[in-house]
Amino acid sequence: MAWDTPTYDTYPDPVYRFVDSVGELFSWGLAGGSAVHFIKGLRGSPSGACLAGAANAVRQNAPRVAGKFGAYCVFLCAFESAVSFASGRDDACTAAAAVGTTCGLYGMRRCGGAPAAAWWALLGATGFLGMEYASTLWEISKYEEMNRSQPVPVVCRPEQGCGPPRWFRMPPFVTREKGAVCLCSYFTPD
Repeated sequence: MAWDTPTYDTYPDPVYRFVDSVGELFSWGLAGGSAVHFIKGLRGSPSGACLAGAANAVRQNAPRVAGKFGAYCVFLCAFESAVSFASGRDDACTAAAAVGTTCGLYGMRRCGGAPAAAWWALLGATGFLGMEYASTLWEISKYEEMNRSQPVPVVCRPEQGCGPPRWFRMPPFVTREKGAVCLCSYFTPD
């Protein structure tokens, strides 16, 4: 596959985003389920067959975990598409509502009942909003750090009497001289 092959992110169609998200979460579930069940298989096997027991545990359980992750991602994408279609916007609040609804569905299936669904929905929505807030703060700190590393602009004024006449005022332009940014203008101060 070549590097110039377009990905699903370049298409505005939500179906491709849906397929991409489900496949990505299926892969994460497969990787995480493999790691967890490998460790469980190592710990639960007799001393002579630890590696074989771990491989057998991964073979039996990792596809099941990956399938569950993929199925919950199907519900997450469907809920997110429905909420964004109903509200007419696509932002963090619609994603949090979709995550909360999906976690509520998980809580209802796993623990049973409406109180468990409400607890899992609240936990999922607040967890998602917390991660969104943390990623926003991280992006802001990276932006501030990037701006701190750039040189401070130095304003250079030409001497009196050089340059074009006063009536021909040109906007300032930016030049880089000896590692510093120099904002030069050709008109003299009043």
